[in-house]
Amino acid sequence: MRNMADTRDFPPRSPGEFLRTKVLREGGGWITQHELADALRVSRFTVNQIINGHRAVTADMAVRLAYVLGTSPELWLHMQSRLDLFQAHRKLEQEAPPLVKLREAEADPPDA
Repeated sequence: MRNMADTRDFPPRSPGEFLRTKVLREGGGWITQHELADALRVSRFTVNQIINGHRAVTADMAVRLAYVLGTSPELWLHMQSRLDLFQAHRKLEQEAPPLVKLREAEADPPDA
């Protein structure tokens, strides 16, 4: 079911984990959840949900985080996407009965 890039047995780092360990003061960073929430113009509850993995980073939040933290929105969306795909693969592997593959991926797509 998984391809070579999906062989890890543990989830990739989530945006929330990154914020918790690299940005927020309690993880060794430089700001508090409250300060981050104020800078993002969202509630502390929203920041707390992201940090604890109960809310995904949306495109809007990725743009806010990028602006406030001097990064790119793609960084945040990529972290979220990798986590979402990992979790989707895990969930699909546990389904019964498994999916039936109708065709293999083509090396070169046909001309349109």
